Amino acid sequence: MHNLPKTNHYVVAALYQFTKVDDITSWQEALREKCDTCQLMGTLLIAEEGLNGTISGRYNDMDRFLDWLLAKTIFGAPELKFAVHEVPPFHRMKVRLKREIVTMGANGINPAEQAGTYVNPKDWNTLISDPDVMVVDTRNDYEVAIGQFKGAVNPLTKTFREFPEWAAELAALPEENRPKKLAMYCTGGIRCEKSTALMKNLGFEDVYHLKGGILQYLEDIPQSQSLWEGECFVFDSRVAVDHNLQRGKYELCHACKMPLSEEEMSSNAYMAGVSCPHCIDKTTPAQRARFSERARQIELAKRRGDAHIGAKPSGKEPVSGKSMKK
Repeated sequence: MHNLPKTNHYVVAALYQFTKVDDITSWQEALREKCDTCQLMGTLLIAEEGLNGTISGRYNDMDRFLDWLLAKTIFGAPELKFAVHEVPPFHRMKVRLKREIVTMGANGINPAEQAGTYVNPKDWNTLISDPDVMVVDTRNDYEVAIGQFKGAVNPLTKTFREFPEWAAELAALPEENRPKKLAMYCTGGIRCEKSTALMKNLGFEDVYHLKGGILQYLEDIPQSQSLWEGECFVFDSRVAVDHNLQRGKYELCHACKMPLSEEEMSSNAYMAGVSCPHCIDKTTPAQRARFSERARQIELAKRRGDAHIGAKPSGKEPVSGKSMKK
């Protein structure tokens, strides 16, 4: 059962599953062939640890693909999140082989067998309110900066590759200083699932992670009962969503890809498409001039109704409030 939203627009499916894949090349070909047959666009990543990606297509085509994926492949129990777009969000289909479906760079872990215990959103508040629980945000610092769960620890990572170093330092603490329980979360589930496997491998026993991630929590838990503070960064044109899963108040700096608040956009350092307070001191005048020309060309293309080759995918918001995940 995949609960595909019935629509005349384009369905976007974000999916992942950790599972042992013995012949990734054969599965690459099978997935590519089925996506082509079903006229889907997007990107799928396949590795020995599983499958991850985001694809889009018309309702009937997506329905056919998911029926096949769930019933006739080893990827029969993926985490799925849907959104609906008025225009195609992707324009080609890629099925790529990778060492990891989400890059952390830690050896010797197996999320399909070692991951922590799933906690449903309805039980999450009780878990993270336990004083014996350390709540850990497994996302990157720019994501944490705009919203997190009350009392959560921020590992201050710039990329997911830095998380194992932070985890090793936590594991190296004297027994009396180590947390008794860990509750881990991320945007949609994949990073916290993999990080719980790492923590189990480092010797932590009571390790939990939020099923469906922040996005599922925001969807299931009324705002009046919520322990979420701020907005949630998302990997689509909305940049961030509020507790109602509607587009938030942040915009993206197209020079450095950092989410920007209204205050940051009113700074003298901000110039749309060129610079922001986060990157103005990290780029040269020549780079900023190039960014400025690129922004000008994109704006001219918009006025003509053309798609500039250097532009980001359409900024048109999804019709549904549901969001992509990582």
